[in-house]
Amino acid sequence: MKNEIPKVSFDEEHKLRIEVMDFKQLLVKLKNSQINHNPFEPHKIEFYIILIVTKNTYTHFVDFTSYTLKEGSALFITKSQVQYFTNNLKNAEGICIIFDSFFEDKSYYLSKNLKLNRLFNYHIETPVLHQKEMGKDSLVNIAQQMYVEYHFFNTFAKSEMLNAMLQVLLLKAERAKEYRSISGIKNQWLETFSSFKNLLEKNYVNTRNSKEYASSLFISYKFLNDIVKRLTGKTAKTFIDDFVTMEIKRYLISTSLSVKEISYKTGFEEPANMVKFFKKNTNSTPLKFRQAE
Repeated sequence: MKNEIPKVSFDEEHKLRIEVMDFKQLLVKLKNSQINHNPFEPHKIEFYIILIVTKNTYTHFVDFTSYTLKEGSALFITKSQVQYFTNNLKNAEGICIIFDSFFEDKSYYLSKNLKLNRLFNYHIETPVLHQKEMGKDSLVNIAQQMYVEYHFFNTFAKSEMLNAMLQVLLLKAERAKEYRSISGIKNQWLETFSSFKNLLEKNYVNTRNSKEYASSLFISYKFLNDIVKRLTGKTAKTFIDDFVTMEIKRYLISTSLSVKEISYKTGFEEPANMVKFFKKNTNSTPLKFRQAE
């Protein structure tokens, strides 16, 4: 293993800032990418992935959890997550959509009053959407239309068309998520939670104090705690602890860094404090967790 979690950036050669391929094309791409990293081993992505299965089943790993996709299922993987592909990709058929933050900025937030807050938000929603949750709707048809458009010879307004199609796909998925989510959730809470999560990702090494995050967001600690508890079932403190625990796990499994080195990278002044923290939250020591995985 390397001393850092392999980070895979979006291929800048794709000027559209989006790729749409079927699973056969994806397999070829993955085999070619093994020069720089092994896509069948844990790595952190710096872009977004949507996997939609159209035939048979496929199992994918994201942050130490396996997700089995059936016909019509979709998996939404967000940037900064640790994931890897499995060999049974060759036994399934489907569409893979990859896009970066630049394309996301144009497509993900659609208007002032209509935002997509549940998709790519694995902290409050499962990243999988199965066909049975879509009812009579489906993501397969729009994904296939995106595939045809992406590979269509005429490039006129291709980016705009892919942008529009991606918006439709995301809206369909968000609608299905919203319909089955906890009732009474306000968009303001989702937006505040997203801001909190983004702030935590940037600053967790420096502070795990939930009151400091509330202050940075210009809200009361009680309000932040109520929002996090309503959306995740956890207090703000527990959510932060779980977030940091996940980061430690990522380092343990995806790198060869020592426990001492990982403790410094995750904001602990003393390795013993990190070990104590990890054991409290996982009932395992870092070394035992690494060996078990």
